[in-house]
Amino acid sequence: MPNWSARSILTAAVVVLVWVTTGCATDAGRGLSEARDQTVVAPATTSPQAGVATVTLAAPAVSPAGSWTFLPATPLLSVERLTGTIEPDGTFDMAFPSVDGDGVARGVNARLRQPVEHARALFAADLFEDESADVEPSHLFGGGIVSLLDTRVVSVEYDLTVEWGGAASGDQWVDAVVVDLADGSLLGPLDVFYDDSPWLEALARVATADLGARFGESVVWPDGLAIEESNFENLALSAEGVVLLFDRYQVGPGVLGAPRVTVPWSEIGEFVDPNGPVGHLVAG
Repeated sequence: MPNWSARSILTAAVVVLVWVTTGCATDAGRGLSEARDQTVVAPATTSPQAGVATVTLAAPAVSPAGSWTFLPATPLLSVERLTGTIEPDGTFDMAFPSVDGDGVARGVNARLRQPVEHARALFAADLFEDESADVEPSHLFGGGIVSLLDTRVVSVEYDLTVEWGGAASGDQWVDAVVVDLADGSLLGPLDVFYDDSPWLEALARVATADLGARFGESVVWPDGLAIEESNFENLALSAEGVVLLFDRYQVGPGVLGAPRVTVPWSEIGEFVDPNGPVGHLVAG
């Protein structure tokens, strides 16, 4: 999650409340341009089929009796953009995926848009409270890439960056969502794995070995890889395995950025509930 202060989050909540009641938020001359309501803050433009090359399209699966619902066909993918300004010195430009097809629940695309909306609100909150922000413009940019889209779930990885005006360095934020295409619900680890299995230990073991091999064991910070669910909350899925996204400074110094680790299904598949929403990824 973003490495922003509790005060920023509280301020963001206040900003959202003011949008709903007045339609415009101002503070010391700063206003959120193009805001319409608490979930749509700027017009989004659609580029049909853009970004399809980044998608892992798993083969449509047949739903066994008594398991989760599968759609009749893999949904179509498009990419939308959330762009705008936060006057007088902030801009945002973020991409996020959208899916459409027979049987796709109405709430799915709202789930896919929510992470960029959340980032924009936190960015606005920090601009409001930072008196030095008007020295130079600040920019929020990045977006979400689909790591898996099939007839059961859509999984998206988000990587967003803030360049603060006048600052030597910026902020980086990562997030991940897995959404049930049939009912629009967010899926978490306990929807994927047997709750009494050592799935968390397996993720920690593979991630520790992977990062140590890539960056050096002495560089990696073990506390960020301790066997705690909070260390592995940014979890996505792909046809190859479970994708772990780590926040900047979570598992090592800032020079590592926000590392990404894929845990192959061969390492974690035995702990996946075969009757769960992603059981088809490890079947057979």
